[in-house]
Amino acid sequence: MAGLASLLSDPNYTGANAATKQAIFDKFAPQDPNFVNANPETQLAIRSKFGLEPLTSGVSQIPTELGANLTPTGLEPISMRDRIMGVIETPAAFVGGLVGGLASIPAAIYGELSSPAPQGSPAAKAAGEAMAAKTRAQFYQPRTQTSRDILGAIGKVTEGLPPVLGGSLGTSLNALAGPALRQTTAAVRPIISQAVAPVQNVLANVMTRKQPDMVGMGAASTADDLMRQQRLEQFGIRATAGERERNLQKQQFESEVQRGAVTGISEDAKTALSEQMRRFEAGKKQDIVRNFERMTAETNAKIADPTMVREVGELVDTALNNQFTKKFDAYKALYAKADNAGETLQPVSYQSLLDYINTKTPTQRQKLDPILDSVAESLAMNDPSKTGTITVRALEDIYQQIGKVKGSPSASEMKQIITDMGEGAGGELYQAARASRKQLAKEFEDVKRVDDLLSTKSGYSDRKVKLDDVYKHVVLDGSLEEMKTVTSLLKKGGPEGRQAYAELKGQTIQQMKEMLTGGDQMSFKNLNTLINKLDKQGKLEYMYGKAGRDQITELRDAIKDVVVKEPGAVNYPNTAGVVLRGLEILQKSPIKIPLTQTAAEFARTRQVKKQVEQSLKQPNQLAPTQQNQNALIGK
Repeated sequence: MAGLASLLSDPNYTGANAATKQAIFDKFAPQDPNFVNANPETQLAIRSKFGLEPLTSGVSQIPTELGANLTPTGLEPISMRDRIMGVIETPAAFVGGLVGGLASIPAAIYGELSSPAPQGSPAAKAAGEAMAAKTRAQFYQPRTQTSRDILGAIGKVTEGLPPVLGGSLGTSLNALAGPALRQTTAAVRPIISQAVAPVQNVLANVMTRKQPDMVGMGAASTADDLMRQQRLEQFGIRATAGERERNLQKQQFESEVQRGAVTGISEDAKTALSEQMRRFEAGKKQDIVRNFERMTAETNAKIADPTMVREVGELVDTALNNQFTKKFDAYKALYAKADNAGETLQPVSYQSLLDYINTKTPTQRQKLDPILDSVAESLAMNDPSKTGTITVRALEDIYQQIGKVKGSPSASEMKQIITDMGEGAGGELYQAARASRKQLAKEFEDVKRVDDLLSTKSGYSDRKVKLDDVYKHVVLDGSLEEMKTVTSLLKKGGPEGRQAYAELKGQTIQQMKEMLTGGDQMSFKNLNTLINKLDKQGKLEYMYGKAGRDQITELRDAIKDVVVKEPGAVNYPNTAGVVLRGLEILQKSPIKIPLTQTAAEFARTRQVKKQVEQSLKQPNQLAPTQQNQNALIGK
């Protein structure tokens, strides 16, 4: 079809009732990119234009495809597990609520009659209600928001149904099952359509089939299967049947084929099937890498790459230095105004600074921390008459003198003493200059993680943090709070600073890719260690927002599905069928039976090829057809 717009001129749609319109819209909306790629507000406007009631759950009715609308919006997103488990647990919760409601009636009567309070009194009624609530609590209760939404829709549909009690329960339910199910399916369709794609196909089954025992979330394995399938389809990662099903026997067979260790077939067949499996594995790796590259692009990074770490460091360094220079120049301009106005000529006492210097021993002053004697000499030079005072201008010069010395144990304390000495001195212009200088120090000099990036090694011209190590220094080393001291400056640093921050985010995604694919074989352990470290420190959510963080961890889990095998899946001694093994034994026996080898090879090869075909067959009927961008721009 041309798109949703064509429905507005289709009499089959315009003349349909509300439920039919909803069904038609739900069928074609996922195929129209103008709807799928729209933000939630636009989607609601489109629904209104088509005469549909707005959703009440606060999210789009179309399943969120990879990368779609994941920038934080202030709404708490419903997790994929919650949605899948919601559909799975709904039947048990529905039955539990129905039976619990019936059981609570006699329980309420018993509670009221057994109460010491007079019958009919508020106290007796309260006792009855307490007993009824306790009884209802014994039955399965929905644990997910999705299930509660579905049950709420069911409740609205069945409000007009007659009550069923006692022995008539089964008969009444059987009579009502058909129409009630049809009404319920129509009512809950908008809610279910929010769930991940595979769940949509499950709805009809879970509403009619017998479900596993839900006590203590007994259907978790079912949810795991659904989530595994959804993850793989969501990220477009191909997987073998053994990987999708976590089936040990199938994984063992797939491993034997890839290693060319299947018995009973010719060497040519072994080689061909092994190459087929290896090509499949290479394609799987490309699927995974493609996700990392897409996510890197979504951060708006331009150069992020494992081989470009120095270039990323240069961008960060340039952005920070330019920002520092700009603020330093602004401070100097304010100071120049104060100086020209004569405000810096006011004398101030320097006794507190001299007293501090005199508390140090001669060895400290001369050998361990020479800046102490250097400051004392500057004070004496600026006060030849020994008045005990120097001008504000001279005091500022000494402050700058101390600031040029890196690694001095006394520098910080002396600078603070000078700051206190200048408090209230001069006039408004000088105080404004002091405030500007104080803010400069607070952002760039008094924060070790930032100061190290801008500083050189003590006594040398070499950078304290090499450009190759800037990314590691900012993102990987240190705490979240330390990382924020640098990245907050970049975010406020205009286009240049924001681009540098985008490169740090993109480089982090590239680092994940490198951890996984950097060796001869994909290493899930290295990837998992990095992601867990960043996630535990809160850095993933800080850099990419909650939705971006969830996307990264879900991709990690999808990679685990196809990379981490079941125990014993790799080193598995191949066992052919009994008949084939017998034919192989006969062929090797002294008494040759004509055509046994050919027959055995033919039968075995046909069997293995069919198994490989089934193993590599991809479902993909629900795989997303489009992938929107801007998922990981984050905060």
